[in-house]
Amino acid sequence: MLRQLWALTRGQRRPLAAALLLTLIAATVGVAQPLAAKGVVDALTAHRPLLLPVTVLVLLLLAQASIGAFAVFLLERTGERFVLGMRTRLSSHLLRVRLHTFDRLRVGDLMARASTDVVVLREALTHVSVQIATNLCVALGSVVAMFVLDPVLMLLVLGVLLGCGLVINRLSAEVGRSSTELQTAVGAISAGLERALSALRTVRANRAEQREIDHLDTLAHRAYDAALRSARLTAVIAPTAQLAINAAFVLVLLGGAARIDQGALSLGALVAMLLYATQLTGPVTELMAGIASVHRAKGSNERIHEVYALPTEDGTGEDSTGEDGTSATTAGRSTPGRQPDQGPPSAASLEIRDLRFGYSPDAPVLRGLSLTVPAHALVALVGPSGAGKSTAFALINRFYEPWSGSIRLDGRPAADLGLKEWRSHLGWVEQDCPILHGTLRDNLCYAAPDVTDDRLWEVLDLVNLTEKVHGLTAGLDTEVGERGVRLSSGERQRIAIARAVLARPRLLLMDEPTAHLDPASEAALTVNLHGLRKECALLVIAHRMSTIEAADTVVMLSDGTAAATGPYAELLRTHPGFQQLCGHRQAADRGSATPPVNRAGAPGRVS
Repeated sequence: MLRQLWALTRGQRRPLAAALLLTLIAATVGVAQPLAAKGVVDALTAHRPLLLPVTVLVLLLLAQASIGAFAVFLLERTGERFVLGMRTRLSSHLLRVRLHTFDRLRVGDLMARASTDVVVLREALTHVSVQIATNLCVALGSVVAMFVLDPVLMLLVLGVLLGCGLVINRLSAEVGRSSTELQTAVGAISAGLERALSALRTVRANRAEQREIDHLDTLAHRAYDAALRSARLTAVIAPTAQLAINAAFVLVLLGGAARIDQGALSLGALVAMLLYATQLTGPVTELMAGIASVHRAKGSNERIHEVYALPTEDGTGEDSTGEDGTSATTAGRSTPGRQPDQGPPSAASLEIRDLRFGYSPDAPVLRGLSLTVPAHALVALVGPSGAGKSTAFALINRFYEPWSGSIRLDGRPAADLGLKEWRSHLGWVEQDCPILHGTLRDNLCYAAPDVTDDRLWEVLDLVNLTEKVHGLTAGLDTEVGERGVRLSSGERQRIAIARAVLARPRLLLMDEPTAHLDPASEAALTVNLHGLRKECALLVIAHRMSTIEAADTVVMLSDGTAAATGPYAELLRTHPGFQQLCGHRQAADRGSATPPVNRAGAPGRVS
């Protein structure tokens, strides 16, 4: 654990060492104060001048206060820099973690690791580390000084302190275990709250508020029980240390009085011994508490290193992060690929051959999928729920790696291109059309931040949003709310389409692009899809007949393979399965303008 903690101080070791040095200097000055006090008492009893010993004592007091104040400031600044570096490192790492990792982890728990766990580590790595070193030095200095003054009394005090230390070390280990349970419980609370708040409308529509409250209450009580166990142990540690110090003080007082009576100790030496015994109170108490804090930080340290152990895209990870907390993979590097406003791109061709993949080894989703999207073509991907349409999109975006098979863009294998370069050629309109908190402009220009206003309004006109934006008081600077809550589902879908088109992709992937559109917008988009073919190739997961009929080629998926491929009219004439599918789609189009959004093949998994 100590090796891991030391590794986390990378980039902050010099200021941490400077703070430690200043604190030790202040502590050394403090250790000298009882000796200065002894000089004052000795001068007073011997009727010598007091000016020099009193001046020395006052200077020592002032020096300790000023040096200590600067050391505290330096330590606080170092601590905040450590928090800054840790949070930026964790954020950078989490945003690059492979997507399949999030299939088994909870976002709320990961967020807790980047917040509460970092704060716990901050205390252990800055305050506690310096306090332990400083208090240990102060305690050793006091012990040595007491040993020089009277070895007999010091041996008695040392025996008491060693016995106390063994007891507290055992208690501190138990505190560490309880703290690990507490941090895990806090992470579960964050995950549970994030789960409920992210679907708050669903919770209320299903009258499930009390169930969610009860679930969070259970998690909160679990955290409370762990915190209470830690508090019980911590409550014993401080009194135990205080008891040891009091016992040492009594031993010094009684033993010192006996030694004075025997003529083996002077009154000034006894005063110094008592001051050292008193001076031990703070260092020993803080030293024991610091040891407990280090044990407490062990759980947080393990949880944070679990995050760093998560695999990232392109194999980047902890080693690629600089000492200042920035990611070496992103710092000073622009996104590869063509800038968004350098004119229309050349469309790319996509070739998929014998693609096999599943989210678990015993449940394949794609079983040898092959298809081709020629440059400037519109290809519709159709099929029943669970056929593998969205999974194929996930593999084209390289969110997952296929078990076997190949994906090529303009004849180049995916493996020959870095992930950023590969994705710079693609655009993606997701099925649920996620909208980020911010303004309309923020969302529209998310993939093309340098796009011109002329191009922006051109694309808004393409998705039939110009009139809507002109009607808003703040126009493009209108806030959309959390997850776009202030927008209708159709508006969110049109913004998602515009966002993808603005990046000028060479291949545009669209997952049900007309699902939430009104008939007028659907008709306009269907016409505009043909215009988009001048700039890029299009692969569209289609459920509406207008999109299927507009395609150059239709690929029908069934059980993870391409069961039929060809023009719409030909498949409608020759393929019974496609005829049946179109019959269902036509009935659905007549019955509802907005088909169901979720066509997942299995709970929690888009297929």
